[in-house]
Amino acid sequence: MARYTYDVTIIGGGSGGLTAARLAHALGARVALIDKERLGGDCLHYGCVPSKSLIHVAKVAQQARHAAELGLAPAELHPDMAKVTAYVQGVIERASIAEKTYTEGVDVRLGAFKFTGKNEFTINGTPLSSGSFIIATGSRPVVPKIDGLAETGFLSNEQAFDLLHLPPTLTVVGGGPIGCELAQAFARLGTSVTIVQSADQLLPREEPEVAQAIAEAFAREGINIILNARMQRAYRDGQEKVVVAKQGDQEIEVRGSEILIALGRSPNTEGLNLEAAGVKFEKKGIVVDEYLQTSQNGIYAIGDVLGGYLFSHVAAYHAGVAVRNVLVPVGRSKVGYDALPWVTFTDPEAARIGLTEEEAMKRGPVRVIRFPWSEIDRAQAEGEPHGFIKLVLGAKNDDILGAHLVGAHCGELLAELALAMKHKLGLNAIFSTIHAYPTYTTGLQQAAFEAYLESESLKNARKIIRPVLAFR
Repeated sequence: MARYTYDVTIIGGGSGGLTAARLAHALGARVALIDKERLGGDCLHYGCVPSKSLIHVAKVAQQARHAAELGLAPAELHPDMAKVTAYVQGVIERASIAEKTYTEGVDVRLGAFKFTGKNEFTINGTPLSSGSFIIATGSRPVVPKIDGLAETGFLSNEQAFDLLHLPPTLTVVGGGPIGCELAQAFARLGTSVTIVQSADQLLPREEPEVAQAIAEAFAREGINIILNARMQRAYRDGQEKVVVAKQGDQEIEVRGSEILIALGRSPNTEGLNLEAAGVKFEKKGIVVDEYLQTSQNGIYAIGDVLGGYLFSHVAAYHAGVAVRNVLVPVGRSKVGYDALPWVTFTDPEAARIGLTEEEAMKRGPVRVIRFPWSEIDRAQAEGEPHGFIKLVLGAKNDDILGAHLVGAHCGELLAELALAMKHKLGLNAIFSTIHAYPTYTTGLQQAAFEAYLESESLKNARKIIRPVLAFR
């Protein structure tokens, strides 16, 4: 008779939890996957899937308005928000069906989970046990303690995809990825949007020139941006919801029919009774080591619940590392983020991998290559000239230290960069690989070519070739 009910119990059925469950079962473990009410996590129901669906609808509307630029009759679309919401929910439903393969052979339990010891827990009060655990409970939107906000009423990303009516005006508080993506989507559907951002740029984790490019794109579309303004309070004035923000020594008021709060996320640790299991946690998340193990042997944590990199693809990556370390403790794997890509799905997109220029310069000399997006033939053909490729390279070699891109579909270029960086192939591997033409990826090859023309290796080759040519 088994000592424990399960070999591995995974708490949280989002991207990380589902991946961990499928992998652990495939490796022969008895697996339980537990979630409060439904599988899929925030990414499926409130994040990546619905937001990209809404962004797609908004882009179609934008393209229709600008059809005259292509010699077509323009169309002035009037979105039916109830039908748009139905489309978004339909995408969520179809995606959730596809995820069912991740739970084949896994004991899925829905309800309230609570640790009662290192290896013991309850689910809806029923006592069970497990040899090890992977905590993947994710995160939720931060709701700031702002005077009058609750009484005034607001949206977060958890309500933004359930709207039946398009708000005429919208105040977005927060200029990070979620705030920027939703601001542009609603603006393209016909809402007048203002972004109130406390930092001195949109997308604070990106290079200043990336943030500036996105700000310029927003300005072209009539989105109002207020920087260096921190929300102080909110109140209702008739049908309007008023955000009061402090900008320097002045208070400013932004009026709108709705407020969207996009001020980051907080880890879901409440109710787990982590103390009973001896798991340490802080306000920013559960504390883990480089193997993703918590302060308690045999209990690991992955994804958003750690704080840090709040991306679904990071949670899935964590799942592979954690499952391997749980089931094969000899020669455990460490996590590494040197080749971590991420994308903000505005239009144009903003994509990043590796170090910023400033971060790289702290490690030693660098050289920077900039290539305009407008020189990519596919971008010109599709009327998408805005953006650039910025490569941060080693000063004396072709080592890729970081890349920062703005442009249509530029997030798709990160996979090639990630592969090259992870396996230390260098930029020359991209330059010397044949790319199909005309594709957006040829832009990356062109940027690599420009880097080669300025490289030490070309200078050395010139020194050899010139004397040879002189004797011809």
